[in-house]
Amino acid sequence: MQIEIDRYWPFAVLCAAILLVVLRLLLRERIALQGSISFVSVLVMFLLAALLPDLTARLAHAMGFKVLSNFLFCLAIIALALLHLRALVTLSRLETRTVHLTQDLALLEEKLDRAKKTR
Repeated sequence: MQIEIDRYWPFAVLCAAILLVVLRLLLRERIALQGSISFVSVLVMFLLAALLPDLTARLAHAMGFKVLSNFLFCLAIIALALLHLRALVTLSRLETRTVHLTQDLALLEEKLDRAKKTR
């Protein structure tokens, strides 16, 4: 099966452009490195799929996909699910931390109020 890279260059350019934007945001410290590693990994995966379509097609057929686009859609869905899961984990951690900080602040305010009353 011979697939030409000429058909996939717009997708490769788009992935590379988005990757450059993400790297620029990282360098300007607009986004955190920890949160963007998985996003960058997904972008690199799709960039490689666009640059190496023959290898991607062989991998898709080896996994039982008859049509390459179905394989790419499956990869995209899996990537989006993993990115969403990562965002949920991060959000849950931040929520838990916010609750703990709010409780700590309430306890400190209570101590401060008691200290003011005893004077």
